[in-house]
Amino acid sequence: MSKNLAIVQKTSRVLEIIYKVVSILCLVGAIGSLVGVVFLSIARFFPRVIDKAVNESGRTVMQLIGDCVVGFVVSTAFFVVSKLHKDFFAMEQKAGTPFTEECAKSFRTLGIINIVVPLGLSIVVVIISAIFGCWDSVRFDFSLGVGIAMILLSFVFAYGAELEKKVSGSTSDVASEVASVQPAKEGETK
Repeated sequence: MSKNLAIVQKTSRVLEIIYKVVSILCLVGAIGSLVGVVFLSIARFFPRVIDKAVNESGRTVMQLIGDCVVGFVVSTAFFVVSKLHKDFFAMEQKAGTPFTEECAKSFRTLGIINIVVPLGLSIVVVIISAIFGCWDSVRFDFSLGVGIAMILLSFVFAYGAELEKKVSGSTSDVASEVASVQPAKEGETK
């Protein structure tokens, strides 16, 4: 294995671990938000508890529930995205190189996901915010640049996969040519 490929593999392993941790944190956030929605829905029947939560936060019960719903949706979406990233790096580790057709297609799909999911998520957050009257400042953050870079890099991976096929194909062609050119030994016929 070349030095550069070893660096790529180590980096891939580190990124796989990072995305695994991120996916776990997103899952915890989604569960916590869901618990918040349930707690706030049940707490309506306990005026002392809900009054304390409303007074300390300075928000209405509906706004607090909306905040939890937004937290659940955002955490769930990023759980899925980070899990897909983790799965890509695990696949790349198994292949031993990013220069395979499967890695290129998967990375291209991740690039598209990095563009579409945050954009769609922003739209969903705006709708939820309008319904519950929460999240005073909604931002349209989406990773357009990262998604485009990933899509372009996927074409580099695909080109590398083509080159590897050509090299391995030409190596087997050369081996078959060498075998056909070698003279026959006594008693052998070709």
